[in-house]
Amino acid sequence: MAKWLKIFLLCMCVVGRAYAEPVLEKRSGAIYVESATTAEVEKLFRQYHFDEYKEPYGKYPRIYLKKMPDDWKEIPENKAKHRTFIRILLPLVLKVNEAITAERALIENINNKYVNNIALSEDELKILEDMAVKYDVFTRMKGDTRTALLLDGLLTNIDILPPSIMIASAAAYTDWGTSRLAMQANSLYLEEVWYTDEGLKPLNDENADYRYKVYSSLEESIAAHALKMNSHINYDYFRVGRKLSRDINRPPYGEQLTVHMLHDNNMRNIMGLIDYTLVHYGLAKTDYFPQLVDVE
Repeated sequence: MAKWLKIFLLCMCVVGRAYAEPVLEKRSGAIYVESATTAEVEKLFRQYHFDEYKEPYGKYPRIYLKKMPDDWKEIPENKAKHRTFIRILLPLVLKVNEAITAERALIENINNKYVNNIALSEDELKILEDMAVKYDVFTRMKGDTRTALLLDGLLTNIDILPPSIMIASAAAYTDWGTSRLAMQANSLYLEEVWYTDEGLKPLNDENADYRYKVYSSLEESIAAHALKMNSHINYDYFRVGRKLSRDINRPPYGEQLTVHMLHDNNMRNIMGLIDYTLVHYGLAKTDYFPQLVDVE
């Protein structure tokens, strides 16, 4: 009798979750989704007319998922599921890009003062030094030469990331969000931490000196990878290519920049896999001046 009671209660929990409302909060023109099923996420997208992502100058609602849908691994693999994955990540990538744009604006304002021979305040010099540490811009020079070199380096490093590359990379690394790291650690880019017991242990190497980093949210994982692409030496050529696009007033297109992703990861032919995913799903349009809009 006790056995059948347990089975009954388990079934009731499953049914109850299937008909429950998603756990979300609406504030400051955005919807923050703490927990939801795939069907609930798709319903939310339909409610706010978020059906397409392949539009130049596309406008997308501020719907931010903290983690992948609860039943994501159980959803059959098909193109519709992949389109949902793209729409889950796109607002998060754009939100991270907004934060980067705000930091770039600080440096642009400081640079405008510098090139017009206006003395920088102590607060502005501190911002410059703090940003240089964050974005790994280094020089041993002092005085005005140091200021000029830091500004030049920061204007190269602090810039938005093509959503197409961020989404295609996450799809490649996590098998469209179904991997153990994506589901258990909100980790989208295989970020490793070394010589620590914190994080997820690799399943295929008991003696590994590293762990996979655990993130509090998908957004945190995206922000960490964006910082890596904006600071790590492996992305030097990527950043130079992006700067050339900005110099001619063009957005950074993923299709043009994937050639610089050769060292993004040691996965075999990662550059080709990212490029194929980007092209096959028409992600290039997400790079063409996308915009987040408040939800009402």
